[in-house]
Amino acid sequence: MTDTPQQPSRLDRIEALLLQTAVQQQANTQAISRLETNQEALQQQLEASISHLVGLIGDFVEEAQQDRAVIRELQSEVRGIQTENQRILQYLFGQQDENR
Repeated sequence: MTDTPQQPSRLDRIEALLLQTAVQQQANTQAISRLETNQEALQQQLEASISHLVGLIGDFVEEAQQDRAVIRELQSEVRGIQTENQRILQYLFGQQDENR
């Protein structure tokens, strides 16, 4: 193979390809480093979000337990009122029966 000024030698082309490969490898290494940094930040955000959600769920469970206690109290009061109403009705119907 003869070298002409317009045509680079095979060795020159290989050298240029190696240089391009090295430059691309450096760019890839930097991109990977940025991706790893971004992934770490996203991982921390995800962990914080999960922790926050777990806290919210705990709060909801606590509120639900309190709501159940209030509902039980209300149910007890309603039963008492129902019993009282039945006694009043029995008393009133008992008086009506006596007046007949």
